[in-house]
Amino acid sequence: MKYSPEELKELLEKAPTDEKGRPILSDEDFLDNLKDLPAGTKSDRGKVANNGGYLDPGKKGDPKTISNCSKAGKAAQAANAERRKIAETIDIFLKTVDKETGKTMQEKIVEAMGLKAMDGCVGAAEFIRDTVGEKPTDQVSLDVMTDKDREVLKNLTERLGLNDKS
Repeated sequence: MKYSPEELKELLEKAPTDEKGRPILSDEDFLDNLKDLPAGTKSDRGKVANNGGYLDPGKKGDPKTISNCSKAGKAAQAANAERRKIAETIDIFLKTVDKETGKTMQEKIVEAMGLKAMDGCVGAAEFIRDTVGEKPTDQVSLDVMTDKDREVLKNLTERLGLNDKS
């Protein structure tokens, strides 16, 4: 049931509290009044009010919580393993030595990019510049003041006497 602010305040004062002194409401009252509840208010099912929403932390030792955490951990491990696999494959490729020239693939790529840059390829020149750490930083400048804004500021500073250099 949705309560008025006064009724909700009274309900929270009368509600039982947890070991930290946070009020505990029935799940129904919790969900119906969620947007108006102070952060930290709990439901009888363990949900915790948080900025108009709620956190459902799960209970420590609960089989469902353990299962969910286990699934998340396994998924993260799999993703990290796949990432490592790609990085290792690229590393192996770059270290592979060409039998004809005796150069590594990495050396051949750098040489090819250098030759393209010397032929006038801007992308190759940027690749080399960026790779050696001389990439310029991107700077964005926003000038949102209009001429009318500047005129208002000028008039205001004159009225306040801020243009005086004395």
